[in-house]
Amino acid sequence: MVIWIIGKSGSGKSYLAKFLTDYYKKKFNKVLWIDGDKFRKKYSKDLGYTIKDRKINSLRIQKHCKVKEELGNLVICSILSMFKDHQKNNRKIFNKYIQIFIDVNINILKKRNNKKVYSKKKNVVGKDIKFPRPYRSNIIIKNKFDNNFLINSIKIIKKINDKL
Repeated sequence: MVIWIIGKSGSGKSYLAKFLTDYYKKKFNKVLWIDGDKFRKKYSKDLGYTIKDRKINSLRIQKHCKVKEELGNLVICSILSMFKDHQKNNRKIFNKYIQIFIDVNINILKKRNNKKVYSKKKNVVGKDIKFPRPYRSNIIIKNKFDNNFLINSIKIIKKINDKL
């Protein structure tokens, strides 16, 4: 199974992915978290942040997840994932797939700016590159950075367990 966590930079993707990874490692032997930022640093050093480069990186992550799923891993992927055609294809190529969208108001993200992404002048998704609403997310979380995020995480686990 692949759990694909989508959202703008700073939305809480990695936080949720770590929570799910820690939870499922207690239940399964083979759980793998693929973080979009870490993947880029390791496997996509040759790419920038243009739309074209972002597409290439997204496809690399998709292929990597497929290989890991075929090896029997529960794959948790936290990725910006702004391309609907890739999201549609995920539903075809992965054996079991759950897409989670963490929706955060851009003004909240710009104010928090915890990774300093929104201070950059160009190629920033949500600022000068449009972030389209994801295609058919199974779960949508409105993150306001309050205690509801933990409550939502428990609901997510229930939905994932129903699909396992």
